[in-house]
Order: sequence, then structure tokens, then C-alpha cells
Amino acid sequence: MQISFPQATARAIQDARAEIVTNVPGFGGTEIFAALCQTSSRSYPISFHEEVAFSIAHGASLVGKRSATLMKAHGVAKAANSIIDALSAGTTAGFVVFVFEDREGKHSDNIFDIAALFRGLKIPYRVPTLGSIYREVLDAFNWSESMQLPVALLMNAGEIEENSEYIPVQRVKSSIRYKRDVTQHVLCPLLAEYQRCVLDAKLHSRDWQAVEKPKLPTVPDTIPYVYQSGVMSYETLFAVFKKLRGRFVAGDTGTSGLFAFPPYDCIDVVTYMGGSLPLAIGAHLAGLHDTWAVTGDFSFIAAGHLGLVEAVQRDIPLKVLIFNDGRAQATGGQHIPSGVLERIVSGYQPYVRNIRNPQDAEEVEGVLEESNQAQQMRIVVAHYREA
Repeated sequence: MQISFPQATARAIQDARAEIVTNVPGFGGTEIFAALCQTSSRSYPISFHEEVAFSIAHGASLVGKRSATLMKAHGVAKAANSIIDALSAGTTAGFVVFVFEDREGKHSDNIFDIAALFRGLKIPYRVPTLGSIYREVLDAFNWSESMQLPVALLMNAGEIEENSEYIPVQRVKSSIRYKRDVTQHVLCPLLAEYQRCVLDAKLHSRDWQAVEKPKLPTVPDTIPYVYQSGVMSYETLFAVFKKLRGRFVAGDTGTSGLFAFPPYDCIDVVTYMGGSLPLAIGAHLAGLHDTWAVTGDFSFIAAGHLGLVEAVQRDIPLKVLIFNDGRAQATGGQHIPSGVLERIVSGYQPYVRNIRNPQDAEEVEGVLEESNQAQQMRIVVAHYREA
């Protein structure tokens, strides 16, 4: 049976039981995304930035739901930060990135070699055959699951109006369960060597689980000296947050992310600066509705705020905790100009709550309790910034 290329791809995504699908509009992906919405009778919202769209899908796959994201080749360059972190952190359920190459530049600002970028990123990828796209999409989800890595399908957007063979199969049943593993899912310098060894094993079809796990540091005793002062200033807040943290917490690389380690165990996954918000959104969409995103002011200003747009348009009651230090602690303590963070969160003022004295456990608990119980988004700003 012959059906259109977009319909065959969309049906394969649906039959693979990919429950979370994101798309930044662009030639090729737009047509397949529209076919998916029609085929599944669901109105998936579009995304506005490829790094965020990728991270939402990654968050969902980490907690055990198959996911996909669709973007133009140029969008991969914007998502690259999240892609390389997803390779280090790995996945749990299948995660397929559909990338559409505009080989003649008819719908793009230029033409570039996306395959070379894939090779540099080291993301496993295949170039599917038009006539067998349905089967190859199903195979890609299984391939991703076998390696526990995101994989990409590099597709020719110029073939979007062609037809493809469609022989439906019974929908795949997935029983993958999420298991917290900070050695794999928390990216930081203390674990980078181990995570690279794991990635190399996965890419070369070796037993990655045989790689010896590192001993986890304890907070604050065996944290490197350079992080000590920042970690110790956060202890009061995290002692309270530990009791109220919910089912899943995403963090950003930096000082606050170190509280993923014992005895606090407050954070479950850490990737790039600003990635906590879209990762938490993905986990929420995958069914873990009690989620928090923990971030620093620098990370939030750099990229994290992009996730707020996604939470609003999806009506997700995301909970965000921002450490307002007034400096970039993870990169040398660079000063953040006064008023920048406030300007960004001012557009979300009804959802903002403040912890004026984060050393006051009673105040911390009151604000966090209110945020946990709220049916709306909450942006909690903990003020550590010196006057």
C-alpha cells in the first residue's frame, strides 16, 4: 500500500508509541508534524527553539516514555548543546531525532553539511530509504532503546511530496521503567570521565554496564574546594527541599546541581546550563507530574527562561527554583548586572514567589509548600545576592 511520505512517517511514530513529540516548524518536519496531528487526533503544540524542543523529548525519554523531535538540519546546530549532553546522560526509552536536510537550499538561508556535524557530535544516525520509511522509523526506536542513546534519522526534505510503502504492524508495547542513576544522568566534572567511557562503550557495541562506576562524592565533605563555599550556603534550603522535592527534579550543571549527591539526593538529572526547565517539562508530559526544575540565575538567564514559554503554552504547572547569587558561580564568579533576572521574570509575575532569607528554614518551607500545592506554575527565587 502506497501512502504519502509524511503519512507513512507519522503513522510509524504513532505505531512506535512515541507519546511525546516536539517540532520546531521547518520544511519537511512541518508536513510530517501536521500528518501526525491528523493521524493521532492530537493537537501537539509547536516549539520555538530546537534546544528546548530536543530537551523536552530527552526528558520524556529519560523517565521511560518513547519520544521524538522533528527539526531542520539548521536547527540541529542550535540543539547541539543538548544533543551532546543527551549522549553523555543517555536515555531510557527510545528517542529519535528526525532531521530534515534542505539539500538545494530552497527553504533555508544556506546549504551546509549536516552529516559532518552529526559525525562531530557522534550522534548515531541513519539515512533512511524513502520506500521503507515506515519500517525504518520503527527500527530506529528499537535501535535507540538497545543503546540507550538518542539516534537521528537524516531525511531529504525534498522528498516530502513523494509516496512510500506502508505495511502496518501491531503497535509496539513498551514496559521500560525509569531508574534514578546519578552516575549516568548527572553531568558534572566529577563524573565526566566515567560518562565518556560509557558513551564510548555504547557507540562501539560493548557492554557499557561493565564500566566501573565511580564513587559518589558527599555534600559538602568531599566536594572540590572550589565549590565548597557555594555549596555550604545552599545547605539550609536543600535540607528543606529534600523533604518536599517531588517525584522528579531536573538541575543544571553548576553548584546547585551538586546536591544530586548524598546525603541530599535532591536532583535526578543534570545537563547543560538552562536545561532543567525543558527536561522537567518532558518528565511532566511523560506522566511524572510532580516535577521541579532547579537552576542558577546565570543558567536561567542564558537559556532556562526559554522553557517557561513551553510550560505556559502547554498549561503545565511547572515548579522552578532559581538561586539568585548575582554571579556565574560555575565559571569563575562573573558578575550578573542587577535587574536582568528581575526583567525576565517580570513577565511571569503572578507565578513568582520569593525566599528573601534562604537561611531561614521556616520561610523556605512555607514558600516551597505553597508552591508544591499550587495548581499553577511557580517560579521561586531564592535571594542569595549581596547588596
